[in-house]
Amino acid sequence: MIKLRVPASSANMGAGFDTLGVALGLYNRITVEEIPEGLEVINRNTQSFIPKDTNNLIYRAMIHLFESIGYKPKGYRIEQNSQIPMTRGLGSSSACIVGGMLAANIISGRTLSYNEIIHLASKMEGHPDNVGPALYGGFCVSLTDGDKTIIKSTKINSDIKFAVIIPDFFVATKKSRGVLPAKVDFRDAVYNISHASMMQAAMISGDMDALRIAVKDKMHQQYRKSYIDGMEDIFNQTYSLGSYATYLSGSGPTVLSVISGDSRGFVRGMREYFERNSLRWKCMVLPVDNVGTVVSEI
Repeated sequence: MIKLRVPASSANMGAGFDTLGVALGLYNRITVEEIPEGLEVINRNTQSFIPKDTNNLIYRAMIHLFESIGYKPKGYRIEQNSQIPMTRGLGSSSACIVGGMLAANIISGRTLSYNEIIHLASKMEGHPDNVGPALYGGFCVSLTDGDKTIIKSTKINSDIKFAVIIPDFFVATKKSRGVLPAKVDFRDAVYNISHASMMQAAMISGDMDALRIAVKDKMHQQYRKSYIDGMEDIFNQTYSLGSYATYLSGSGPTVLSVISGDSRGFVRGMREYFERNSLRWKCMVLPVDNVGTVVSEI
């Protein structure tokens, strides 16, 4: 039996479109066990719907790895207890893909290295900025170059926290990507390169004052806000409560704010804002997960 604890992740981080990501202290706990035949999927979180047949994403990730190395699969029992909200821009699919592939790699005799697994997971997910933090933890810079995916993970100062602001609706990633332009202005590209570079420097050095400028982008948020009513007002509210940087997590609709110190005033202020505006959003504060996926065998 293989047990895995895979963290949630937040990608893009403003200007770092498909490049920057961070692991958060919210988890999908997965157990995989070989059985004589068939497939059994058990969902311990009744608040989330997950497929219990071969469409299950953890199972699909396992089969994807098996097929890539020519391993003949057997029967499997998969148990999942995920705290990560689905289709909210917090890496729920990446957690399943990374967990499934790591389990499959152990079952098949550890044929692939972590570097090979992360490339396979990145191709399945479509981009590396969520799967990197899910596997390695910390703040990750990622890129895919030909047949290689390169992830550089940095452990983040424990004073940095993320206020996760989650709405009561979802936006499908495919739909959210559909609003993005096919081409960007050269000046906008330079703008994003400079701001994404500054975001890396600020996160790694802990320069909180630089974050507010570094988080700005012209690549995706201005297009995606059409699916999130009041997004700019929520951004403004977070800054009035002391956020150092606020951005749309992944393709949204979750909004994240980088904060530090005592977070109770921030959470209270956001909840009061939701009540005043009749919004069914919720706010919770999470630490950075600097460990990444934890695997144990029983």
